[in-house]
Amino acid sequence: MGTLYTRLSSITGEMSPESIEHHIARVMLEHIHQLNNISIGAMADLCSVSKSTISKFVKQLGFEDYKEFKAEAYSRGKREVYIKDLNTINITDYILQKGTEEYLDVLFSDIRYLFFNTDSKKIDHLVTLIHDYEEVAAFGEGYSETAALNFQHKMSFYQKFIYTTTNDRKQVEYISHAKENTLLLIFSNSGRYISEYTHLTDAPSKKCFEETKAKVVLFTSNREMEKDPRVDLCIDWEYKDLVQNHPVLYQLLIERIAIAYQNKYGFPMEK
Repeated sequence: MGTLYTRLSSITGEMSPESIEHHIARVMLEHIHQLNNISIGAMADLCSVSKSTISKFVKQLGFEDYKEFKAEAYSRGKREVYIKDLNTINITDYILQKGTEEYLDVLFSDIRYLFFNTDSKKIDHLVTLIHDYEEVAAFGEGYSETAALNFQHKMSFYQKFIYTTTNDRKQVEYISHAKENTLLLIFSNSGRYISEYTHLTDAPSKKCFEETKAKVVLFTSNREMEKDPRVDLCIDWEYKDLVQNHPVLYQLLIERIAIAYQNKYGFPMEK
């Protein structure tokens, strides 16, 4: 899921359905695959507004002007996958090529690794941090942000509030200004979330992790991130094959964290 799609979706979720911003975002989402070919005048006509209103709206989305907005739309049109090497493949393509049975064998192997080979001491340390820190936030992009939302929901059962947002600009602002009393949980299969705006054109470098005073925990399959000075705790895993199983593994990782948390601190409803 690209940054542009995420920002437009955020507008439709945050603004009133009767607002002009909601209307423009809805029209743009309906034409998401043609945006890079639509002029500002044509977009204004589609939305029944003036060109100046469209210009103001794209600035609200975080773009300098409509030209930059169209450039991002063009970039979004390219297929967005995490490439570990040339053999990496997403779940859908793997099943189409190899079939369901072979995919399930690969997935089961990855699940076993997650439960039996992921460092238990790191998980135990993590749940202590989650319990003890005053402020805890979880972020990611695309599927990884879905994991952050799922983690927020899961921890609500333990009466532990986890802040998250799908708005990428609010994520960066939060990280940049986070204090020492904050624990940041970052879901990033590739680990690139720490260094780059991966869904923006040319993947510009990210500085917020150099500015933050928070403690940073990274969930990733990129073991090289263990050495990154911006990461305080790295919880990683391996894949049997190069299938991008992280959307599935994230949810099971959350369950493993919840199990460790409940074993250590109990379940509030049972007290």
